[in-house]
Amino acid sequence: MDVAAVVDRFDLGAEMRGWLEEASGLPVPEGGLPLPGRAEAPAVLARLGCEPRDAEELLEIWPDASWPVELWWLMERMYAVVAADLAAGRREWRSWPSQVRVADVRARCAVVFALAAAVPLLERVYDRYGVPEEVRAATLSDVGRHVVKTRQIFGYLGLEIATWVALHFRAGLYELGRLQYEPARLGVQGAVEWPAPERAAELGAELEWGRPVLRLHIAPGGPLDDAAVGASLGRARGFFREHFGADYPVATCTSWLLDPRLAEYLPEGSNIVRFQRRFTLVEGEGAPGEADVFRFVFRSVEVAPERAPRRTTLERALLDHLAAGGTWRVRTGWLRL
Repeated sequence: MDVAAVVDRFDLGAEMRGWLEEASGLPVPEGGLPLPGRAEAPAVLARLGCEPRDAEELLEIWPDASWPVELWWLMERMYAVVAADLAAGRREWRSWPSQVRVADVRARCAVVFALAAAVPLLERVYDRYGVPEEVRAATLSDVGRHVVKTRQIFGYLGLEIATWVALHFRAGLYELGRLQYEPARLGVQGAVEWPAPERAAELGAELEWGRPVLRLHIAPGGPLDDAAVGASLGRARGFFREHFGADYPVATCTSWLLDPRLAEYLPEGSNIVRFQRRFTLVEGEGAPGEADVFRFVFRSVEVAPERAPRRTTLERALLDHLAAGGTWRVRTGWLRL
């Protein structure tokens, strides 16, 4: 298959062209993409946590013989990347170009179908490690939540942040109650900050660069209930010991939610303030956080305070601070499990 022709026909962009060129040599199963048929599709979409409206629209365009061969090839490449990463045990971040602005809904949703085909691959990894069904179900359902989030932001069906969801399909993230956990190593990466090696060593052996850590993420939807957060944190270390034979004594979180200035605007007993106080902040200024605030709170890719709603205490706090000339920062904090 000519990668350039696929990219040009569906206007997939230069980033996807490079990604596909790297993926084009990976093997695919004999017989092609093992995508469930239309009859089995509703059960697979339910497994991925798709809401009824999204599931209905995905079923309407479910791949069949009428699809262009180029789109089948695109989905096969995506599936091949998942299969290769799982086989190699790769858990680190790997870029998946976003196709959220592609006009053809079939190409825009190709990643959803590729992941649907890859569910059995991930289930076999779960079987190997004895991952409980409730953890599997919660982790996989994050796909549906991000399809919902994509519609909220862009107004149509798709999956914006394929890079994030692909992490789940590398067995690189597990949802335990209210929080999600990504096994990693301590150090600086992207917006993740960490003290200089000498300072980190002073804080304790388990905080040295390169030591195992669980990066903590907050699943979208629902309040950040303090009791639910505590229950999840209390479970995390034992879960990874039991199922993976690995000990993670420390968790970190990198988020705008850890900007300490939030506590100046929110009530003392708010869930966010309680969440902040569980962590020790890493020294530093952090990264700019306004884009994250508008994406996660206001479901907007634009930082547009003048158009943002002021319905909740949190929304008003975020906007009042910006109106006063302030900024929001993404900060990293850590805690011992």
